[in-house]
Amino acid sequence: IDLLITVDNGISSHEAIDLANEYGIEVIVTDHHLQENELPAAVAIVNPNRKNSRYPFNGLCGAGVVYKLMQALGKNTFEEDEYKNFMLSQLDLVALATIADIVPLRDENYALVKFGLKSLKDTGRPGIVELKRVSGLLGKDITTTSIGYYLAPRLNAAGRLGETEVALKLLLSKNQREAAEYAQALNKLNIQRQKIQESYIQQALEYIDSDTVRAENICIVENESWDPGIIGIVSGKLKDKLAKPVIVFTRDGEGNFVGSARSTDTFHITHALSRFQDLFLNYGGHKKAAGLTIVPENFMKFKTGLIAHVNELIGDETLVPELEIDSVVTADQLNMALVETIEKIGPFGEQNPQPLLVMRDVEVKDIRLLGQGNHLKLYLQSGNYSFECVWWRKSELKDEIQFGMTADIAFRPSLNFWNGFTRLQLVLDDMAPHSAM
Repeated sequence: IDLLITVDNGISSHEAIDLANEYGIEVIVTDHHLQENELPAAVAIVNPNRKNSRYPFNGLCGAGVVYKLMQALGKNTFEEDEYKNFMLSQLDLVALATIADIVPLRDENYALVKFGLKSLKDTGRPGIVELKRVSGLLGKDITTTSIGYYLAPRLNAAGRLGETEVALKLLLSKNQREAAEYAQALNKLNIQRQKIQESYIQQALEYIDSDTVRAENICIVENESWDPGIIGIVSGKLKDKLAKPVIVFTRDGEGNFVGSARSTDTFHITHALSRFQDLFLNYGGHKKAAGLTIVPENFMKFKTGLIAHVNELIGDETLVPELEIDSVVTADQLNMALVETIEKIGPFGEQNPQPLLVMRDVEVKDIRLLGQGNHLKLYLQSGNYSFECVWWRKSELKDEIQFGMTADIAFRPSLNFWNGFTRLQLVLDDMAPHSAM
């Protein structure tokens, strides 16, 4: 080997790149993570988040960076028609990666996903076709939601459980039979991942309840028996539940603490970590997510230092979740035509959310549990209009919502397809007793 090209990593891999150089291996880094220190000694570093980058958009994911590199190199590699066909043929993978990595769905990413979703719907890749099949999406429109909730978790489950090659082989499959086997294997891994994840979250919540960490403005949880591949999901779920930055740690094979951090929209976790970089073996990330490794003797110094630092930077009021309302609507304005109009300005995703609407003074007519008791379904009345609503992962609020109560709701209108019928459905973000304001 005389050339190594990285994807989605390398911006902080000084030691590994130095070793490659000793062996006479040239390294080209393609990455999108933030540059926190000096650049490593690679022959080229393609990264819109380099400190000296002049590229006008820094929100590309790792696959997006590779796509732009091929856009630049391909003109000198392919004939014009071949070049165009190649670039178009990769849009399904780029869209899949862009949504899975939860990067901002703006600027170039918006265009890549807008056209990539069409490519995903009609893709001829056996692996993606079979992945859609096991996800129940075959023949359906592919949206950012269906990727984020169904396709991406199954692909990611392989890496989280140490079976990365299954996902790779699925995407490289050339025939349907082989792809179907890998898709089924990913589906089983995802079910296994979900069970492990729920167990970890319950353990973490018990730890938090019995510890002073709940009183801090950042939550740090450690459990040396946890699988490193799962802690990122646990960190994200805890962040959503606690509405504060969270770092979840486990141990690697050498006894070092390996952490995965997730943060709120208002707090830059990677910048906060950079204050303690001398204590780390390695670290890196973005505004809202990061990873780090610490030797045991530095862990408590880091933990106490970071908690104190975060408590100084942000107060309790900063961590109160806020909803940005786009419009107040009345019942007669809500119909399927409105949803179709909103969908035309999509796709929606990170930093480009679907419009959030508010309707006031609605009456609760019915409430029940959904999905093994994890979600809520409500039927609400406003004048002569009735609405079916779902509130994901809010089953614990069932007893707080009373039949006949009037409320103000924040929601995103959607279309629910079931048994050949299409109907309007409101997806709730929040609910409060009706106010006369």
